[in-house]
Amino acid sequence: MSYSFDYRSDTAKQVRKIARDQVEGAIDLIEAGSDFDKTVHELRRRCKKVRGLLRLVRPNFKAFDAENAQFRDAADSLSATRDAAVMVETYVEALDAPWATPIASADKSRLRRILSKNAADVAAQQDGTQLLANFAGSMNDALQRIKDWSFKDDGFCLLAPGFRDTYARLRKGMEKAKKSGEAEDFHDWRKDAKYHWFHVSLFKACAPDVLGGRREHLDRLGELLGDHHNLFVLVETLKILAPDAPQSIIDGLLGMQDGFADEAFALGRQLVVETPSQMTQAMGQFWKLLPEDK
Repeated sequence: MSYSFDYRSDTAKQVRKIARDQVEGAIDLIEAGSDFDKTVHELRRRCKKVRGLLRLVRPNFKAFDAENAQFRDAADSLSATRDAAVMVETYVEALDAPWATPIASADKSRLRRILSKNAADVAAQQDGTQLLANFAGSMNDALQRIKDWSFKDDGFCLLAPGFRDTYARLRKGMEKAKKSGEAEDFHDWRKDAKYHWFHVSLFKACAPDVLGGRREHLDRLGELLGDHHNLFVLVETLKILAPDAPQSIIDGLLGMQDGFADEAFALGRQLVVETPSQMTQAMGQFWKLLPEDK
């Protein structure tokens, strides 16, 4: 089964199957022994997909808090190396922007060396084999729990409250970020945008032509907010690792961050024109387009 509901009956059973597929896929990745960084990226992505699924059933799932924490902690256990590497990638990509052209090559290279050394130091402190073994253990434990997941409702009634709540948080999160301008609020907005993306993805088989377009726009919103967050973290990292970094570089990075914010608001406003009730009602109508059963 793909990351999608395929029919209207046995919704609770499909939730368990979707979660199990993600977890089993993660275990298979570890056993395949592929590139460590790529494996970590995919493992974390699978945890996020399960957490998105959990958000959809949250109001009808008593064990939500415990299960969400398990998958969050499993993903966080792999984050240090990847996060440090992302700072290098973000810096290198940012220097391709026109604002960086006049800056001395020596200054740009020095900061890249500092960030690269930090990423290497973080990686050296990690026992990759043990990290993956621990993660695999967590996933095997999750497999045993998933088969016992039980929910208060079924059909679209199981999914509707969580869908509505997440969409409502997305709308409120955008307004809060707009009002405060704080990086933390942008990051919260990003998380809810991603959860809504997961939810639309789970419904994609209902109306692929319509929901496919919405998924693409939400994906773009997530990228903009992700870039905004990465630039914030990069500037904060440079303040610690290179407090004497040229102000021209810091200003350039902050300028890019503002640009991503403007683009995100322009797109975000278009994605939340419906009220939570309207959006949930529309998704309920799409749900009826699925076949009743296999």
